[in-house]
This record gives sequence, structure tokens and C-alpha cells, in this order.
Amino acid sequence: MTCDHADENCPFIPGTEQRIPLRYEDPKAFDGTGQEAEKYDERSLQIASELFYVFSKIQKK
Repeated sequence: MTCDHADENCPFIPGTEQRIPLRYEDPKAFDGTGQEAEKYDERSLQIASELFYVFSKIQKK
């Protein structure tokens, strides 16, 4: 999951073994402002680093 809206509105994902919700504030509040690119980059880096951590903990069967 990449935003709080998705976690609340898309709770079922068929075919998954486990659900690990990662909630983020959507940076769209900064659309059209001087901080737009900075906030989207900031959120992208946060998502990437947290997903990297989660994936590093997954064990292959």
C-alpha cells in the first residue's frame, strides 16, 4: 500500500500470502506549490526505503 486511502479502501488483495500495510500521507496536498517536486521525491524515497527493508526480511522457500 502506498497511501492511507488505499489501506482503508482496498483491504483485500487476492492471491497474497500476507498483507503488510505501509501507510503514507499522499503528497498531492503540495500539487501546484513550490514544494511539489521536493515532497513527491521525499515520499518516493520513504516508500523505496521501507519496501527495501520489508523485502530484505522475506525469506525464500
